[in-house]
Amino acid sequence: MRNTIIIILSLFSILIFNSCREDGDWGNDNAEQFGFTIERDNNFIEKAVGEINQLKFNVRPSYDFQTIKTSFKFTTNLNGTLKLNGELLTANQEYNFTTEKNIFEYVGNVSGIHELKIVVKNEKGATEEEVFSLPYSVSEFSHTYNGGTGSIYQGDETQYLMKIVPGSGQPSTGYQIKFDTYSGQVKLNGVAANLGTWYPINNIDSFTTSLKTNTAGQGKLSYSIKNSTLSKDYEIQQNIIAREVTIESMNFSPANISINTQITLTGIVKKSPINTNTTIQYKTWISSASNSNLNGIQNTNNTYTSYALGSNGSFLSTVNALVAGIYTYNIQVKDEYGNESEVKSFEIIVTAPIFFDDSIVKEGNVTFKVTYPFGGWKVFQQNFSRKFKLISGGSATIAAVKYELNYDVTTTTSSVHVTRTYNENIIQGTTVFEKNNDIWQTIGDQVAFISGGNLKISNLTMKISGTASTGDVVEITFTPTASIVAS
Repeated sequence: MRNTIIIILSLFSILIFNSCREDGDWGNDNAEQFGFTIERDNNFIEKAVGEINQLKFNVRPSYDFQTIKTSFKFTTNLNGTLKLNGELLTANQEYNFTTEKNIFEYVGNVSGIHELKIVVKNEKGATEEEVFSLPYSVSEFSHTYNGGTGSIYQGDETQYLMKIVPGSGQPSTGYQIKFDTYSGQVKLNGVAANLGTWYPINNIDSFTTSLKTNTAGQGKLSYSIKNSTLSKDYEIQQNIIAREVTIESMNFSPANISINTQITLTGIVKKSPINTNTTIQYKTWISSASNSNLNGIQNTNNTYTSYALGSNGSFLSTVNALVAGIYTYNIQVKDEYGNESEVKSFEIIVTAPIFFDDSIVKEGNVTFKVTYPFGGWKVFQQNFSRKFKLISGGSATIAAVKYELNYDVTTTTSSVHVTRTYNENIIQGTTVFEKNNDIWQTIGDQVAFISGGNLKISNLTMKISGTASTGDVVEITFTPTASIVAS
């Protein structure tokens, strides 16, 4: 009985061990697959009580951030407030991140080292903890501002309402501001300001700094404020959202294109967010061509050119088809900030106005009848057959088809050259004309009366010419076979 109990306990222990090991392995795999890191600020200068500390806090996931909910909560050891996107947050309350890139704003209300702890976790169980040490003290003056809490896009001017509060017994005049670094335009009270220049602050209770940049991503304004005895450094961090430009649609016409005709490109290009500037740039290029000619259709050679969009973002451009071939034609646009759309590609087939189908072997035969009456040879051309296929391209039609037969009738003592031409009766609007060894009767056409011996038909050629409604002509010459019937 005792041995039985030991065996059961041993098996139970093994099962528990294996279960824990499997759970642990799953957790590690999960953390690796759905883990994340935090990109953050680390060094903070001492602030006056009541001043803002901006804290860059970017979540760097190893997965698609939008597919898995990621949340955070915070605590602080001293009295202070924390905001995100203008929202005042409550300690120990869970909030969800809406974007990967974030800027927290912390204000310390008392002197001391504020230990701000932010704990982040996602639905898959991955967690990270970050601690910020933020020194605060009483100073000769404090500086605060409001603004910039909404979404900021490239080219948006964002205004910050600023204020300076002198400490007890400190002067309320003689303050100056200097803007040190910023990738864009800075204004003080609505007037453009130069970097590196001190400007007097006439009303410390209310003055504005406006910022505008075309550079997307995280950036900041570094600036300084001073009075007669103290100079302090500040910064405003921004997360500038890139604008978007998209080709919502792009088509070409006509569907059947022949050389020396125009192709019309029409489409809709959208800017997001919408702004009043309708100017874009576009470029076109050929990435592949069946004839290796990357200029067979007019294009900008992958170089941008300016264009003003029409109403509702309409786009219209015409190009000339120059050389027959099958092309991959591409178009891409960009906005005034340099943001590019995806490439729109389509296949364009350019044909000649009229051409022979090369998949059909051109051939023919001419039949002769030869008689030998008194005094010489009589040679008659009885018929000829032909095999070919003519096609018109684009909007052209086939207007005419002509045959020309050339040959020599020779004997040991004489020679006669013969030329005969024939015109097909073409129905108006014909786009394809094909003959499959059809016979054209020419019975009774005496082409020679010739004396001498050893009669021959030599240098026999057949030329087929096709004329398009555009006036373009295509022709081919080949050697048909000859059949001689004696009688």
